[in-house]
Amino acid sequence: MSRKATFRAERTRQVQFRMNPDTFKKLYIAVISDDDMPSMADLFNSAAEAYLENPQKYTELVYKIVGGKKNG
Repeated sequence: MSRKATFRAERTRQVQFRMNPDTFKKLYIAVISDDDMPSMADLFNSAAEAYLENPQKYTELVYKIVGGKKNG
């Protein structure tokens, strides 16, 4: 693989999605107040890694946290 192609393969990907404005505001405030969570990107990357590690356990824990409500 060429150097240019390798560089493109190693770049991170940008993801865009929609979120309820009130939820976004609360989440943003929570993230900037948490010294252990430097950015929204870090939060979503951590969640993605946790899901990929064990999708069933992740889904069960999120279901418990949100009180049995499904997302979406």
